[in-house]
Amino acid sequence: MSSLKNLPVLPEASLRILDAINTPDIPIEKLADALSLSPGLVARLLGLANSAYFARGRNVSDIRTAIFQVLGLDLVKALAMAIIFNVQFDTRKCQGFDAEYFWIRSLTTAVSAQKLAADIPQLREFAPSAIYSGGLLLNIGVLVLGYLLPEELHDIFVENKKTRLPVSEGISRQMGQSHYQIGHFLLHKWHLPALYQLLLQNYENKDFESTELPLLILLRVCERLSATVIAGEPINLQEIEPECRKIELPLENIRELAEQLAENQPAMQKLAAIMGN
Repeated sequence: MSSLKNLPVLPEASLRILDAINTPDIPIEKLADALSLSPGLVARLLGLANSAYFARGRNVSDIRTAIFQVLGLDLVKALAMAIIFNVQFDTRKCQGFDAEYFWIRSLTTAVSAQKLAADIPQLREFAPSAIYSGGLLLNIGVLVLGYLLPEELHDIFVENKKTRLPVSEGISRQMGQSHYQIGHFLLHKWHLPALYQLLLQNYENKDFESTELPLLILLRVCERLSATVIAGEPINLQEIEPECRKIELPLENIRELAEQLAENQPAMQKLAAIMGN
């Protein structure tokens, strides 16, 4: 906890960008102006806009075109927020930290949640961009640990390769709290929207009851789905059936999405490489 209290203060430019990102109905021109405060952020967003996953042969040379014609306002907001975190937390001192794997997991979880939510009546009150951002930020606590406690996290990675236990379990055992709790601490300190704070704070709370519960359940399902697809393994539908039933999510939707995600893995890997550099 003492290490977490020493988390860096966000630079002024990042604060202004986050304020713009989290301003509802902000005009695209004003958002573009705010993003331009960080040339590195703009470079990564343009890299994403020009990737095969998004651009489809178009050449995008400025951030306004990227927003207007390729990525869209909501997606730019979500990706920009994630990139700010990645820039702030340099994990290169943690030998076992695989930035590309981290971001492909995060991106796949976010994409899965946004796609599946479209067919879940209980989630109609949540904006697609909020669902996507929630998926991107789920594991932000791991990024924090890679920056603050690189040697300790590396040891957890090494140990978990031997035991084959989930990294999240190793973090909870060694740190005394989960990476979701650590992520919540960060989002609270940096005054990120209350929804994202609530999702991380209650991710492991099995007794949680609120209007956000269906979204929490969906994110739990999508985390499992992303891990399974990236590992190249078949999804165990029986394992997730009870949670899917709670949110009226047809298992066939999961099966179809798993196939789509598997086909798109090469493109997703390229996106993750851009996010993680």
